[in-house]
Amino acid sequence: MLYGVSVRPVHWLSLLRVLALVALATSVALFIDYTSASSGFCSPGSGCSAVRQQAGRVLGVPVPAFGILGFGGLLALTLLPNLELRRKLVPAAALGGGLIAVVLLAYQGLKIGQFCLLCVVVDVSAVLAAICGLLYARGERQARESEPQKRSKRAPPTPKELVKVWAWVALTLLAVAAPVLWADVRPRPPVPPAVAALYQPGKINIVEFADFECPFCRMLHGRLKALIAHYPGKVNFVRLNMPLDRHEHARGAARAAICAEHQKRGDAMADRLFEAEDLTSEANRRAAAEIGLDLAAFDRCLADPETDRRIDAEAKILRDAGFQGLPTTYVGGREIVGAQPEEVFRDAFEQTLRGEDHRGLPGPAFVGLLGALVLVVVGAGRERRGRRSEQRGGSGRREQES
Repeated sequence: MLYGVSVRPVHWLSLLRVLALVALATSVALFIDYTSASSGFCSPGSGCSAVRQQAGRVLGVPVPAFGILGFGGLLALTLLPNLELRRKLVPAAALGGGLIAVVLLAYQGLKIGQFCLLCVVVDVSAVLAAICGLLYARGERQARESEPQKRSKRAPPTPKELVKVWAWVALTLLAVAAPVLWADVRPRPPVPPAVAALYQPGKINIVEFADFECPFCRMLHGRLKALIAHYPGKVNFVRLNMPLDRHEHARGAARAAICAEHQKRGDAMADRLFEAEDLTSEANRRAAAEIGLDLAAFDRCLADPETDRRIDAEAKILRDAGFQGLPTTYVGGREIVGAQPEEVFRDAFEQTLRGEDHRGLPGPAFVGLLGALVLVVVGAGRERRGRRSEQRGGSGRREQES
C-alpha cells in the first residue's frame, strides 16, 4: 500500500520502464551532441561542455553510447516473455545501472566540478530505476510468498501489464527517434550579432574562426576553399582569428595574416600559413616576401599593439557565443564546429541559397506533437480490464438466469 493505494509489482515495473525511456531518450540527445557538427541540446559553455571535454569518451567511444546500450538493454529485459528470467535479471541490471550512475554523479561533482544537466537527468533516472527494480523484486517475492499452499506447485500466474508489450516497444522506438528528429527540425540559434554584422545580403555568408596551428583548421582549409570555388561570385567569406594559447606560434601566424590582409594579400598569406610546417616569425616573414608584401610595412604592422587588440576582439566574439572547438564556421544561420565532411558544408551552402537555414519547428509545437503521439500509443496499448470484467460478470448472470 502507498498512501492508501495498492501498488503491485507491475506498477514498479512500469515506472522503471518510464524512467529507462527518459534516460534512453536523453542519452540519444547527448550522443547527438557528442558526435554532431554543432550543439543541439546542451548550451555552449555550460557544464555539459565541461563534462564532454573532460570525460566525454571512454576508449574512444562517446560515453552516451554506453547509456543507449545500457538503457535499451534494460528495457529489453523488462519485456522478456520468460517471467522467471525477468524477475531475476531486471532488478540486478537496474541496480547495476544505478550504482554506475552514482559514481558518475560523484565524478562530475568532485573531479570535474561542474554538472551536465542532461547527464544528471540520465543518472538520476538510473538511480530511481534501481529503486523501482528493488521494489519490483520485493513485490514479486511478497506476492509469491502469499500464494496459497495448494498453488505452490503451479506455475506463477502471468501478471497483467498496464500497457501491452507492443506499446512499450513503440514508446522505446519513439524515445530513440524523438531526439534525432528534433536535431533536424529544431530552430537554429541566432547567429552572434558580431558575426551577422559581417554578412552581405544575397550571398552565401561564411565566417570562419580558425587557428593556423590547429590541425583540424588546416584540414578544413583546403576542403572549404575547393567548395567555395564551386560557387563563383555567390560567397562572402570572412576569416576571424582564434589562436589558442597552447599553440606556440598561433598568435604570431594570426598577426602575419592580419598584416598581409592590410596589403590586400590576406588569402595568399592564409594559404601559406595553413600549409607551412614552420610558423616561426622568421618563416612568416619569408612567406610575406614570397607573396610580394612590403616588408617594412609588414614589420610595423606586426609590432603595432592594434594588431593584437584586433586578434583579442575577434576571439572574444566566439568565446562570448560559447566556444566549443575549432574550427568554428558560421554558414548563413548555421554553426558548424570542427572539420566536418564536405557534405555537411555543401548542405549548409545549399540551404542558405534556398533560404532554409533559419527554418525550424518551434519547441512547443514539437513537444505537443510528441505528447499527442505518446498518448495515442498508451491509449491504444492499455489493457481493458474493466470491459473484460463486465463481460465475465454478464456471462455469470446469464448462467444463473438459465
